Formats: sequence, structure tokens, C-alpha cells
Amino acid sequence: MNFDHCVPRESVHKSADAEVQLTDAARLDDGRFAVAAVWRRDHYLGHHGGPVSDPVLLAETARQAAIHLSHRFFGVPSGQTFVLSHLSVDLLEALPPVGDEHLAVRLDVACRRPAEGARRLRLELNADVWIRHRLRARVRVCWEPMEPRRYALLRGRGAREATALSACPEPSRVRLSPTQVGHLVERDVLVDADPLRANSWWLRLDQEHPVLFDHESDHVPGMALVEAFRQAGRVAAGDGRPGASGVTLLAVEFTAFGELDAPVSITVESVCPDGTIFGFRAHQGGREIAHARVRCGAKAPVRARMGVAC
Repeated sequence: MNFDHCVPRESVHKSADAEVQLTDAARLDDGRFAVAAVWRRDHYLGHHGGPVSDPVLLAETARQAAIHLSHRFFGVPSGQTFVLSHLSVDLLEALPPVGDEHLAVRLDVACRRPAEGARRLRLELNADVWIRHRLRARVRVCWEPMEPRRYALLRGRGAREATALSACPEPSRVRLSPTQVGHLVERDVLVDADPLRANSWWLRLDQEHPVLFDHESDHVPGMALVEAFRQAGRVAAGDGRPGASGVTLLAVEFTAFGELDAPVSITVESVCPDGTIFGFRAHQGGREIAHARVRCGAKAPVRARMGVAC
């Protein structure tokens, strides 16, 4: 596998070369692929300065793998939007930190398409993640490529809902410091505390953010929600270690598009008895747009469902 040159940025739906993580992909047999990636030092999703790499960085690698395999091996033409329904990362052991040299990552992928005769192409990726000759994690992605006309119809309905949502009053917020969520700078903080409700936060989006809004989006990016759930999990677990997330499982289900001009709340819905697994829900105008399970300790199983473009 090649780890020296990145794949074309268009094949992973990125505008900046620096945001491309994949370097190679090869078909092993029917439904099985090898994918190579490289992590660079101090990438935003790596959470600068930490003693380990972060699961959100791996989640982005899996998202890029899903898009690249769709274009290269499943005949999905450029210009199609990808609607993401599930994205999960389950760490088996800590991911090594990215040092002065790039960190090579290999995904052993099993990719499933629907049964013969299915009207729409929906895909599911499951992969073992190998770094430095060790199995470090497992990832899962479920998504649907969508041609522009159908996506426009889907988002047209969302635009009508957005008009009503834009009338929602701006909530009271309390800013969190970057160190509370594992970052170094203010613009990377994606959640504000809710002063009126415990275990509740408001999504904070900077549409000029160079990574989360690397390319234009008409909705809340899926990776912004993944990172926001990670930050909320860190705060809920009381993990105050600078630069460390403590998160070992992120399992996110996307159920609706989030609009950019209306508040999004993130709330703890459940906590397991030992306090290591949190259930979160993200709502906008009373409608759920995503929910997640975040683990900061002992291992537990994961599940899946449908709805936001990546």
C-alpha cells in the first residue's frame, strides 16, 4: 500500500489537500478492501498535544474511506451527495499519538451493498483498524449516495422547516474553555453549557472553520455533530486532563438534517450504572437530528439507523 501520496481530494469530498487522509485503496476480493491513510501532526480532529490520538480523527478516516470506495469501486459518479446514517468508532486500545513523523493507518474493510434488486444503493462498511502492526479499533459507517435531484427534493422539504426553526429564540449560553473539551483555541469549542439545565449543552458552529466547513454545506455537518458529542462526553465524564479525551466509543446515529440557522441542543438522556457510557440526543426545534452513545471506560456493544449528508 502507498502511504506517500494522498488520493485526489475530490474523491473524499474535501476542498483542501491538507484535509485528505487517505493515500491508497485496493480491492482484495468481492466486498473486501484494504485502505491506507496517514495522520499528520496537530490535525484539528486529533486534539493537539494529547498523549494519544483521538477517535474523532479515526471517524473522519472512516468517513473518507466510505466516500472514496463508493467512487472508485462502486461506480458512484462525482457530484453525488452522501447521506450518512451511522458512524461509530470502538477503540480496543489507545490510539498512538502522531509525532514528528506521520502515522500510517491501515483499514481492513468489509463493504456490503443491498440485496439484488434493491432500488437504492445503500452501503455499509465495517473495518478493523491496524496501526504499528496492532489491531487498535473497529469502525462502522452506513451511508447512501444520492443523486442531486433527489437530494434537492429532500432538502427542499428541510428548507421549509428551517424557515419555522429560524424563529426559535437564541438560548442562554455559558462558554466552555478550550481545555475543558480537549482543544487549545476558542474557535475549536463546539459546545456551550446551558445555564438553566444540568447535563445539557448548545451546539456552537463557526461556519468559517477551516476543517469542519472545509467545503460549503447547506446543513450541520455530520462530523461537527460527532465532535460535539465527543466534547459533551468529555465534559459529562468530568475528564479534566489537558489534551486527552478519555473517549473510547463514539457511536452516532443521524436521523434528520440539522439546519445552520437554528439552535441545536445536546442533552444527556441516559448514563450506565458505572458512569462510563452516556446516551446523548441532539434536538433542533423539538425534533431529534441525531443521538449517540459515548463511552469513557468499559466496553459495550453498538447499533445503527439513517439520515445526514457527509
